[in-house]
Amino acid sequence: MTVPPPPRPLYLDVQAGPVLAFLHGTTATPALAGVLFCPPFGWDDICSYRSRREWATQLAAKGHPALRFDLPGAGDSAGTPCDADLLGAWTNAVAAAASTLRSETGCPRVVAVGIGLGGLLAWRAAAAGAAVDDFVLWAVPARGRTLVRELRAFSLLEEVGIATAEAPDPPPLPEGWVEAAGFVLTAETRKDLEALDVTTLELPPGDGRRALLLDRDGVGVDERLQAHLEGSGIEVAAAEGRGYGEMMAKPQEALPPMGVFGEVAQWLEGAPSSSPSPVSPEPVDHTKVTEMRVGEGRVRERPLMGERLFGILTEPAEGPTAGVCAVLLNAGAIRHIGPNRMWVEAARRWASLGVPTLRVDIEGIGDADGDAARMREDVAFYIPRRTEQALSLVDELTGEGMPDRFILGGLCSGAYWAFHGALRDSRVTGALMLNPRVLFWNPSLIHERDARKVLGGVGNTIAWRRLFSGEITPRRLLELIGNALRSLARGMVDRIARPRKRRSAAEDVVRALDRLRENGKAATIVFSAGEPLLQELERDGHLSELARWPNVRLDVLSGPAHTFPPLWAQRRVHELMDEALATQLGGEVDSPLMGRTR
Repeated sequence: MTVPPPPRPLYLDVQAGPVLAFLHGTTATPALAGVLFCPPFGWDDICSYRSRREWATQLAAKGHPALRFDLPGAGDSAGTPCDADLLGAWTNAVAAAASTLRSETGCPRVVAVGIGLGGLLAWRAAAAGAAVDDFVLWAVPARGRTLVRELRAFSLLEEVGIATAEAPDPPPLPEGWVEAAGFVLTAETRKDLEALDVTTLELPPGDGRRALLLDRDGVGVDERLQAHLEGSGIEVAAAEGRGYGEMMAKPQEALPPMGVFGEVAQWLEGAPSSSPSPVSPEPVDHTKVTEMRVGEGRVRERPLMGERLFGILTEPAEGPTAGVCAVLLNAGAIRHIGPNRMWVEAARRWASLGVPTLRVDIEGIGDADGDAARMREDVAFYIPRRTEQALSLVDELTGEGMPDRFILGGLCSGAYWAFHGALRDSRVTGALMLNPRVLFWNPSLIHERDARKVLGGVGNTIAWRRLFSGEITPRRLLELIGNALRSLARGMVDRIARPRKRRSAAEDVVRALDRLRENGKAATIVFSAGEPLLQELERDGHLSELARWPNVRLDVLSGPAHTFPPLWAQRRVHELMDEALATQLGGEVDSPLMGRTR
């Protein structure tokens, strides 16, 4: 196994706008098939992102060049989920990505690895003549309406959770829209997906096509899909897709399904040495830097790669540059697009207002090199090295001639890095903090929180419903309770043994906020109601003392979860982010969301 070169980011020029892709492996003509990763939709894309990156890296090391890309209106690609004919744009992007993989590497065959929505799009593109020869289809239904039905079911579960939280009724979505985990399908996209049926789409004539169908942790492959493929003359194999659920766990806990990686690699060894038909895809233009229209202006985007860091810098392509630069840090283990893609939207909007904005991955997250397994432990997010990495980005941007005043923003641990970056660096004049988990790391406090969360959940009707439905076993429930009791005991012992440290933690918050005030640095803090840190700030009396820190603005949103998934919550957070930016600019700004705002 060879060590492949680092993945190469490039923008594909497609009709819907630039599509960001990553090419793994050599550009020399290989003798092995190339692999095209077609991503799933929404939250599944977020959770499985790092696993797919690892998968592509492993394949490239075995001699299979691989290409990953973001669909239009998703990830780092251009567009929004509200664009017209999104299904057509997605399909065209698959075709462009397949052509790029073939032309850039000279691979004899292109194998599309499609997960969920990605598998449907891969087949639709191939039926329209895309340079896709073979397929690995994981958790792919024969009909798009099956996928939409699953998203609707997920959305209903979220509504139950909101109701349990006693939140006010959220504003209704536009008629016909579907929202799941903060990601939306418009009425048009939903209808187009519901009308999509693989069994009505035939591939162009060709011999030697192959397909590997993977089930989903014991949930069998779609029988209609398998029958159609076999009836189309495709050599079909089926295998267990163990590890799907672990790959789709929340990003900090997601695990790459190594067994499936090996299964697919072995299956690829049986690929013929040529394409089933003389496919001559049209070349697709691609660049390292791209421009796109945002509102009435244009912005320029380009990747920035450093040691164990990766980012996308968005700058104004025309007009003056403001005197402030923004850096949007990771939301926990979520990659640089931010929660529900909010960092992409904010970066492009702010750059259109003249503010250069970098969205970034810290070591081990998203597209940054490093050991992702280490990030499964909470403490890994709160070591001083993370803040140092965030501040190294300030050095990098200043060295490139960017403005020497910065606003740092982030969610959860990213908010922690922003807070400490403002405390440590005179160039950071503002911190934008969304649902910070802590302001100062305290392991005993985290133990107590985790314990109360589990023990409180035991009395929740949803927990018992999960138990009786078989979703969680009695043994697992007892295990969680035992872990919670041990965590609670550790926290109580630590509190008794070190009461002075407990008291000083509250004093640290006061001293830190005093420092920000004395240095003229603004801080915007946005909480979802019920966040543990919000409750602790209230318990310690800090909320009643906010007048002491006129430089600090604190807002609380009732209802949304930790990453603000509902669309209405995202819009409100965007408004608050624009107001924080206006504070940094020292006056009003023409916000596309709010008109003129401070």
